[in-house]
Amino acid sequence: MKGNALAAAPRVAPGAPAADPAPAPSPWVASARWDLTWLLMSALLVPLPVLLHSWKLGSLGIDLLVTLLIGGPHMYATFLRTTFDGGFRRRHPALTWGPVVMVPLFVLSLGLTRFEWLLSLFFTWASLHICDQASYIAQLYRERTGTAATRFDRGLDFAVILSSLYLFAIFRFVDGTFHIEGVNIFFPEFLKVDWVPRAFAVGTAALVSFWAVKTLNQLRARQVSRQYVGFMLLTMGISVMVPSYLFRNELSVTFQGFNAWHSFQYLGLTFLALNRSEGAGKVTLGFLGQLAAPGKFFRFYGWNVLLTFGAGILVALLTYGIGLPAQQCYYIVVLSVLLVHYFHDSVLFNATTEMKLAEA
Repeated sequence: MKGNALAAAPRVAPGAPAADPAPAPSPWVASARWDLTWLLMSALLVPLPVLLHSWKLGSLGIDLLVTLLIGGPHMYATFLRTTFDGGFRRRHPALTWGPVVMVPLFVLSLGLTRFEWLLSLFFTWASLHICDQASYIAQLYRERTGTAATRFDRGLDFAVILSSLYLFAIFRFVDGTFHIEGVNIFFPEFLKVDWVPRAFAVGTAALVSFWAVKTLNQLRARQVSRQYVGFMLLTMGISVMVPSYLFRNELSVTFQGFNAWHSFQYLGLTFLALNRSEGAGKVTLGFLGQLAAPGKFFRFYGWNVLLTFGAGILVALLTYGIGLPAQQCYYIVVLSVLLVHYFHDSVLFNATTEMKLAEA
């Protein structure tokens, strides 16, 4: 065995220079410039809706602005990697078409009969989805160190971000000040007692402390990077602030800031994923392949803005054709697409290939 091993070893001529060691893997998801632009510094989008609201732009105007420029394009971008990708359709036929048919019917029926239930479902699922994406990005950073992230690591990242987001939200659920667009978000009555938010705060403190100690040990062992730590701290800090009492009467506005950051990250990640899928070759339709070609981000973005405009026309037709309130029509149309986007992302964020950016 030893002889075979030695025989298999590469022979180096006397005096020949030693081979250069393999370069260390980059700690960035794509590059320092790309990460800072799309994942980190884009957090500056979070306070913009609050500033616009302070300049007398109403909450409906902010909803429309964020939806048109970022929120709408980000959810339509999903379909380039799902329903328009033949590989995804073959692997996940039920998840491809089932939500496309069933979700709009469900949203329409609930929006016409129990609109407050629809908003409660939207907020709950949206918060889980945002945390899922954030933990997915954190896992990308973990994997850049060359250490495979475990399910426990991914679950812990998700839990500390979700706990941060709900830290003040639970207090507001209990005292009755958590409402979106004037609609109270559902919270079980039996949990509306003083000790519940305090117990949740203690649990959050314990969980974050455990994460901090574990992360510090992993950082010393070079199992995580400073980029990972920076991203997590930034995400947790913003998650705490958004539903806090700093914005007592403007939750819909502050959540649009969080949504803008989340959506901006998503657009960058989706375009990167399409580019890394053999130069957008996995997008099987020729026209859509051109939309996602490397270096053509604004073509990709413009297509998704165009689809968002189409949804806006549908909102107007429902509002003036059926006579429903504009807010109700807006949410029925938007959530019909958004919830399908959530279904598809539950697959995209949990694929198993390298970076999960080249997998459906």
